[in-house]
Amino acid sequence: MNILITGGTGRIGANLAKQLLAKGHTIRSFIYPGDASRAHKLDGYGGVETVVGDLRNFADVKAAVRGVDAIYHLAAAFGGPFDNRQYLEINGMGTINLLEAVRSECPQLHRFVYACTEAIYWRLEERIPHLQGKESRYFEEPISEAMVARYHQMPYFLTKWVGEELVMAYHYQYGVPATSFRFSTVIEPGAFLNEAGLPKLFLFSPVYELYRAQSSANPAEQAMIDAIKALWTGEERFLLSRNPNGRPHRQQFCDVRDIVQGLVLGLEREEASGQEFTLAGAVFDWGEIVPYLAERYGLAYVEARIPPPNYFEFDLSKIKRLLGYQPQHDFASILATAEAIRRGEETGVIPTGIRFGPALVRA
Repeated sequence: MNILITGGTGRIGANLAKQLLAKGHTIRSFIYPGDASRAHKLDGYGGVETVVGDLRNFADVKAAVRGVDAIYHLAAAFGGPFDNRQYLEINGMGTINLLEAVRSECPQLHRFVYACTEAIYWRLEERIPHLQGKESRYFEEPISEAMVARYHQMPYFLTKWVGEELVMAYHYQYGVPATSFRFSTVIEPGAFLNEAGLPKLFLFSPVYELYRAQSSANPAEQAMIDAIKALWTGEERFLLSRNPNGRPHRQQFCDVRDIVQGLVLGLEREEASGQEFTLAGAVFDWGEIVPYLAERYGLAYVEARIPPPNYFEFDLSKIKRLLGYQPQHDFASILATAEAIRRGEETGVIPTGIRFGPALVRA
C-alpha cells in the first residue's frame, strides 16, 4: 500500500515508516514547513516521498491524501509556540481537513489511524490549579477505554480528544474506516538518558527545579514542597518519588517500538476498524526501579512525597484480544537499548535527538 504518515519524521512517525517499508509499503511523509531538525530524517530510505504542508491548509491536505491507501495521522501541535486557538486549528481543524479530503480524494481508503493520548483519561476537575501543570493521575484500578474523563485540559489534551471524536464520528456517519490509539507516554530509548548517561525520569534535579520557586496555600502541599527543597544539596541524586499517601509513583509508559507494533496491527487487523484502543507497554514502579538504579550507577537516592498524585496503569485486555498486541519492551529492554545507542551501536531505533539537515521548503 501507499501510506500517508502525517508527522512522518517525528520520533514515532520515522520508526513507523521504517517498519512499514520493511513490510513492502511505500510512504508519503507529510511534514510541517518549519520542521528544520527532522526534515531529512528519512532521506536514506527508498520508497519514501516527502511532502511539505500545513494541516490547516485544505489544499495542502487534499494533495497529500490523493492516491494513498491508508493514513496515519500522527502530526499535532504539541509543546510548540502555539496558543490555544492555534492548537485547536491544528489538532481539530487539521484533523477534519484530512477527513474531508479522504471523502473527496480517496473514498476507498483501507484505514485511517488516529494518534490520540492517554491524557483523555485525566480528570480535569481533580487538577491542582495552583501548582505548575500537574493534574491528579491516581487510579486504584487499571484504566479501561470506557474511563474517558468528562472534561479535558487545554490546549493539548482537549484538542486531541476533539480529533478522536471527529475521527470516530466520520467512521460511523460517513464510513471512513477509522481507528484511534490512545498512546501512553512514549519513550524513545535514544532520549531516555541525560548527558551523563543517567535515566532522566528518576533524577532529583528536575523535580527540585520544578518546585523550588513554587508555593501552595494548602498546608499539606506546602509541607511536601518544603521537604523537596530541604533535600537538595546541589549534587545530583536519584529520587524515589512517592504519592501524598506514601505509595511510590507507578506509571505505565510505552517504548516507541511497541507503539509501532500497535500501529501496524491497526492497519493489518480488520478488527481495528471502528475501535478505540489504549496503547501502552512498560510499567515503571519507582519503589522497585530507583533502588536498582542507585546500586547500578553507584549514585545515592532520596525519597520525597510529590504533591500531584501519579499512580496508574492500563487495562490492555481489549487491544490484546482484538489485535493480538503484546508489548515487548519493559524497563530493562528500554535501558539496555538506551545505553547501546549511547555507545553508538545499531539498535534498529531511529533516534530523536539528532539533526537531519535544514528545513525543506515548499516547491
